[in-house]
Amino acid sequence: MKYSLIIFPIFSSILVKSQNSIITVIDNETELPLSNVEVFFQDIKTSKENFKITSNNGTVTNLSTGKSFITLSLYGYKAIVDTIDNGKSITYKLRKDIFDLNQIVITATRTEKSLKDAPVITQVITAKDIANRGLTNVKDVLEQDIPGLEFQRGGFGVDIKMQGLEAKNILILIDGERLAGESGYNVDYSRLNTENVERIEIVKGAASALYGSQAMGGVINIITKQPKHKIEISLGSKIFETNEINYQNLSTDDYSYTFKNNLDKINYNYFASIGLNLNKFKLRTDFIRKSFDAYQLFDKYGITKNYIDIDTVAHNSLNPFPTGVDGYEDYSVNQKISYKINNKLELNIKGSYYNHNQYDFVPDNVFQNFEDYSFGGNLIYNLDNFSLIASCNSDIYKKFDFFEKLNEKQVNYSNTIINPRLTSVFNFGKKQQITAGAEYLLEKLLSDKFVNGEIVEKETKTSILFIQNDINLTNKLNIILGGRLDIHSAFGTHFSPKLSLMYKLKKVTLRGNYANGFRSPALKELYMEWPIAWFVIKGDENLKPETNNYLSASAEYTYSFINTSITAYKNWLKNKIDGVWSNNQTVYQYVNVSESELMGIELITKVKFLKHFSLGTAYSYLYDKRPQGELVSSASPHSGTLKLGYNFRKNAYDINVNFSSNYIGEKNYEVSEMIEYRGENIEAVYPVHFDGYTIFKFAVNQQYKNGLNITLGIDNIFNYTADIVSFNTSTSPGRKAFISFKIDLHKFYK
Repeated sequence: MKYSLIIFPIFSSILVKSQNSIITVIDNETELPLSNVEVFFQDIKTSKENFKITSNNGTVTNLSTGKSFITLSLYGYKAIVDTIDNGKSITYKLRKDIFDLNQIVITATRTEKSLKDAPVITQVITAKDIANRGLTNVKDVLEQDIPGLEFQRGGFGVDIKMQGLEAKNILILIDGERLAGESGYNVDYSRLNTENVERIEIVKGAASALYGSQAMGGVINIITKQPKHKIEISLGSKIFETNEINYQNLSTDDYSYTFKNNLDKINYNYFASIGLNLNKFKLRTDFIRKSFDAYQLFDKYGITKNYIDIDTVAHNSLNPFPTGVDGYEDYSVNQKISYKINNKLELNIKGSYYNHNQYDFVPDNVFQNFEDYSFGGNLIYNLDNFSLIASCNSDIYKKFDFFEKLNEKQVNYSNTIINPRLTSVFNFGKKQQITAGAEYLLEKLLSDKFVNGEIVEKETKTSILFIQNDINLTNKLNIILGGRLDIHSAFGTHFSPKLSLMYKLKKVTLRGNYANGFRSPALKELYMEWPIAWFVIKGDENLKPETNNYLSASAEYTYSFINTSITAYKNWLKNKIDGVWSNNQTVYQYVNVSESELMGIELITKVKFLKHFSLGTAYSYLYDKRPQGELVSSASPHSGTLKLGYNFRKNAYDINVNFSSNYIGEKNYEVSEMIEYRGENIEAVYPVHFDGYTIFKFAVNQQYKNGLNITLGIDNIFNYTADIVSFNTSTSPGRKAFISFKIDLHKFYK
């Protein structure tokens, strides 16, 4: 009994001490509590990890089991990293980082850096930005946020342009890895969903020294989410207005019923995810299903052709045939697993499956089906000043003709990428970091376009060595030197150097960059022999790789409520690969064309004002001309974006109102065609003009406890549609309302 009386007070004091070990997080300016702050603990000795989120009164229990690292982070605030002891109570004050310049990015250097320290201006779109506007596909996100980036419609589907260069010169990655499969050099954009996106990083300009072929014009890197909570369960959907009803009141036994059922889909996006974070073991699974209904666009008037150099004017009557925009339905499953073997070794594996049906307006009982399988992973070995990453990733993308009446499909295209890589990072104090490695890239293409009537497989192989030295000469001056050697099985060896300089003043950051880029000829450009209609598309095994020299200079100013930057660039292109008509337009031949130049200026400004308001504007000017006078690109010389936002937060309630617009300026081209003139067939040229246009969007997002998220919005508020529909105009069906809903059960019931 005597010992009980002694032990009880000791035990009670320990229990009370444990219960009173509270971490409080407040705003540095207002000193009000901050809820939903992510608090991460890692024991220094054992590396055991714990994770909590602050409550509505800004508190969490101190979960450290011994002396631990603690990291506190909240969107819009500067993160804090500290050490803390078990049983300690402390209050942390978070300072606002209204432009989120302290967030970590990787694309510009292929190593982690804070956004303010990136040697190339890197634009970042976060998951919160995306959710606040109810966006569910990456194409819409990029269009609304990136100046100088434009999506056009091509004969094959959607075509991307950035700083005047097309899809074949823009490398799109998921978690730093290449995607297989393309149409007209464009990846399948329907694969790029936003529900599992943590952020999107956009780096413009040549990046071949880091990423190899195709990165002549820039890199778009989609970083996917990792589980943060012990258990995560999220469910959501987006439903928007039907684009068009093509068939009405058909019975199920009608011959056109299947055709109608494919075209008149419900516009929706459903998703579900589950995640686990059990310290050493992490898992995240995402399931996404989408459907989109097809629609048709009609010209509003005919066109007049004033031919140059010949005294002839042609008046074309109104085109009675519409432009069809395909509908689709698809689903995808994505899986990520991570296991920390010990304090030094970590294993990450991932895989995905994607299935997509594309429905056109041709009533032939055949539609296109697409499948993709991707899998891979890495093994990471970490020491104090050294890390080694061994990775291998594979992506297999297939296209099929699906015969509806037979319920069978036949493959007509298969693209495979296999990419093993070994990367080492050496840190020499805080002054120098050397990244070096080797990789191997195997690409295979199975197609019926190489030999008429046969399905044939072609392949190329590339062996690669790369190195980069990141040197902090002073606290203000950073220099990065890098180079990459590619040994290609078709065209031989190419070396891509790069040099980046960054100098920081108190409020201004100056950046200068030189980079050499290249693109190896695609397999179809080398080997294609495809008769189609009245002409044939032909490749050339003697093509040289496209190359460019890219030079940019930028100044970024940040002070208080404003962040603004201006970038000027020039791009010298050599051996650009284009298709050229010959033999009276009966042969479309891939050739290396003459040298050309692109140059431009981009201005980006972000402003926070009146406490709750934000304004973002961006403008891009592009000048492009070959020495012969023709245009290099079909992109508009002028483009811009605008975003006006209002945010109000009180306790567990958060409302975001967003108004945005995307402007594409006028375009002027010269188009050639064969016409009959004075009894002869000749090639004639006439000028074409397209007016500029602006698409406006509006969305209201409401969140409760960060766990219940509802967004109401309108796309294309003023119902803009193109007068004459072509590859260079908007293909919007007009004004459409939408509603999206998401619930994070792990946050709502925490």
